[in-house]
Amino acid sequence: MKLLVKGLGNVLFSIVGGSVSATTNGGNMSTLIANPGYAVVVQESYFDLAGMTQREKTLFFKTVSIQEPYNPSIEGGHTGDDIREAIVLTTSPIPSDQLLTEYALGAGLPNSITDWSQLVYYRFRNCVRTTDQGSTAILPTLSQSNMGSAYPTASDRVYIYRFIQANNADQTAQFTSILVPGCQVVLGADVKEEPEFQYLYRLMRSYELQQSHDED
Repeated sequence: MKLLVKGLGNVLFSIVGGSVSATTNGGNMSTLIANPGYAVVVQESYFDLAGMTQREKTLFFKTVSIQEPYNPSIEGGHTGDDIREAIVLTTSPIPSDQLLTEYALGAGLPNSITDWSQLVYYRFRNCVRTTDQGSTAILPTLSQSNMGSAYPTASDRVYIYRFIQANNADQTAQFTSILVPGCQVVLGADVKEEPEFQYLYRLMRSYELQQSHDED
């Protein structure tokens, strides 16, 4: 089994000009929404599988893990302030003008543009400030869920999207900062040869989905 690892930098949310703003210490990040109540950002990266697909082999996913050193931490703020994080691994890219919609709908679910067969892995978690915490605290995880097809692929990339939303529960008591630590995305997979007709079908399917983003 081959192990592929991709790191994403930490994200620091703070209040700038009355609105929630975000910076990162590394990687490609863009802001999708920023206002006094909340902000949504997305970090983007990918695994390059071209060396495998050029040898006409198929990737069979075995394990996916998201490794983080600790939960998000907060300074200041109010009970109910929270972080919502969705990590998406897909074999076709999400167009930039569809990123916010895909985050809101849930990639791979009905009405999203990501076909279920493209969705390698999806993890959502919610970390919330509680009533018994001091002014500086680690946000405990309130809920976490995951899904994905882990469908074998002949695509030459696996795309990574890390959506993070920071929310102010009370805009009259805005947090000073929230730090979301960086993470490692670890993908375990076997690379195997398939009968030619199966490989060509996967290759054609990967190409069609990357070009059209159609739903079956």
